[in-house]
Amino acid sequence: MNLSFFAQVYEIVGCIPEGKVASYGQIACILDCPRNARVVGWAMCQCPPDLPWFRVVRSDGSLANKDFYELQRVMLEAEGIPFLPDGSIAMETYQWSPDFQA
Repeated sequence: MNLSFFAQVYEIVGCIPEGKVASYGQIACILDCPRNARVVGWAMCQCPPDLPWFRVVRSDGSLANKDFYELQRVMLEAEGIPFLPDGSIAMETYQWSPDFQA
């Protein structure tokens, strides 16, 4: 099956488990396109509403979308992901480690 890049991004985001996050760059690397983190971001701007979009963050653990910052933070905290004093997530603790490569 030959899925579009956006569809592949959505497939991966759908696999991120509750209580974990992935970065845009991490998703791009899983897709063997390490320079396409920005394209992953574009895909996330158009993602299906049932996708756990809020589990995708910047590589430094900060939240990227200023328009949805509060909503994303509340949703992540509801899954047990705390925020550091600087407003970021401890990626070394909460970053998802998938068991596969696309």
